[in-house]
Formats: sequence, structure tokens, C-alpha cells
Amino acid sequence: MFILDNHMHLRPEGENVQAVKKFCRAGGTHLVLAHIPYRDIPITGVESYSKAFQRTVDMADKVRKETNAKVFVTVGPYPVDLVHMVHRMPIESAKEIMIKGMDLAAEFVKKGLAIAVGDIGRPHFPASEQIMQVSNEILKYGMELAKDFDCPAVLHTESATLDTFKELAEMADSVGLPRERVVKHFCPPIVNLEENHGLFPSVLASKQNIRSAISQGNRFLMETDYIDDPKRPGAVLGPATVPKTTMAMLTEGLFTEEDALEVHKINPEKVYQISID
Repeated sequence: MFILDNHMHLRPEGENVQAVKKFCRAGGTHLVLAHIPYRDIPITGVESYSKAFQRTVDMADKVRKETNAKVFVTVGPYPVDLVHMVHRMPIESAKEIMIKGMDLAAEFVKKGLAIAVGDIGRPHFPASEQIMQVSNEILKYGMELAKDFDCPAVLHTESATLDTFKELAEMADSVGLPRERVVKHFCPPIVNLEENHGLFPSVLASKQNIRSAISQGNRFLMETDYIDDPKRPGAVLGPATVPKTTMAMLTEGLFTEEDALEVHKINPEKVYQISID
């Protein structure tokens, strides 16, 4: 059986490989390692992104060597970077750095080091109108790159509502990026196509969320958004959650074997154009 955690972070100072070993012991087989800002690499220019993205790629290599997990990587300028940078420089300078970071992320995809540009998007907390406007401009540019480099865009935004889905879908349309190649990370169980407007939901893998998601269909991915922060152990969800929730759904008869195959193999293969084997 294949079991994929679609969104997990690792940090050098966190559990790191040990977290992935927990995932594997619970039955996990594949994971998407999503880039996260590193506290010791403040973003001051595109060279900062180069160093940070490479650390994420190197961490994936370490996991591959020390566990049986199959690891895929996503990299991209984290949306909250803009908020931090504007305290040190004009917003247009910060925007330029993030745009160059988007270009660099696309190069990582081109080289086969990453399978998607992400997380990209906008702050998940209230921010000024100017911050949100510039964030949307950067996000739209990232979507254009995803279209040009034939890869998905993995989005980090505020909590998704029906209006959010509609707005993001229309943004993807405006640059020619297929909606099904827009992955909404940290997604509530909004699986119905009429409600998510064709974007691909990556649903937080609590039992409650997955029960709700599967009641609408099996067009979704599962994630923990594990942040590997020693100050917040187990947040957002622990590394063993996706396999444990999947097994529980199968035991309770809420997942069929076909559902599990769709969620953990067929869906990610379609979205990312990868092979789950």
C-alpha cells in the first residue's frame, strides 16, 4: 500500500529524519517535503533563497539515505518573507527579491530537484492592503512560472473559503495555469468541485476532516503540515498522522482500497506528474 503525506516540513534543529522514521513505522511510504524558512538564513537577497532551497533539497537527500521513504521536494519564497523584509527595505525591493526567488524555485524544478513551486501565496493572517496587493502580484507571477515550467503551484494563503477558491481559480485562469495544478495546502475538507472551483485540495489529515472529505469524493490529498518545531512538538499534526488516519478510515469502512489508491497514488501522480511506486 502507498501512503503519501503531501505536505511535511523538516528543520535541522527539529526531529528531522527521526520524524520521517515515525512516519515510516506507522505505514507511510512517500512524502512531499515542503520548503520552510530557516531561522538562521534571513532573506536579504536571492542568494539567501539559493542557500535555503539547497538546504531543503539536501535534507531530502539525507532522508532518502537514512529511511525507506520516497521523498519529493517543493521550494518557493514563503509568503510571510515579504512581511519580514518590509521592516528592513522598501516594499518594491522586497518584491524584487521574492520575484527572483520565484525564478530560482522554477530553476530547481527545471533541474529535477523539485516537483512544484511552493508554498507560495500570501500571509495567512491579517496584513495591510499594500502587503496583500503585492503578495497577490508575486503569487500571480509564481503561477505564471508554474504554467511555463509545467509544474504545480502549491499555495499557502489564509484559511480557504468558497470565495477564496473562486478568487484563486480565476487568478490561475488569468495566466493559463490549469486549475487542477493549483494545490491548496492546509485545506479544509472542501472536495466538491463546485465549491473548490477545480483547485486540488490538500486536506489536513485529522479523522474529522478526512471523514468529511471522503463523504464528498476521493479527489483530494492528505497532509500533516508537520512543522518540526521543537517549541511546538507535533504541530500542526504529528508525522505519523497520515498513515494512522488512512488505516483508521480503512478499518471503519469509510475508505475502500480504491479510495486509498486514488488519494495516495493516482491523485499525486496526476497533480505532480510523478510516479508513486
